[in-house]
Amino acid sequence: MIFYYILSLAISLVVGFIIRLPLKIDTNSFKGNLFFPTVFVTLGLMAIVDILFNLNLVFSIIVGILSPLFSKYVDVIFPGVSYGG
Repeated sequence: MIFYYILSLAISLVVGFIIRLPLKIDTNSFKGNLFFPTVFVTLGLMAIVDILFNLNLVFSIIVGILSPLFSKYVDVIFPGVSYGG
């Protein structure tokens, strides 16, 4: 079972590298990068899939592909808050 988590994480990092997620972690930005939130989104989605369904190779690949796409467009899905102005 741990194999599926590792496989999904490896696929998400490779796909994130292919779609050119930035490697540098910018703490003053809501932009996604290769390591945050991609890794946490992948592990969280794998845990949800594990509870709702049973883990298998197909779900691992699907989650591995969708997680970096979510991380790339997280600022579009959840726009930042504008304070005043």
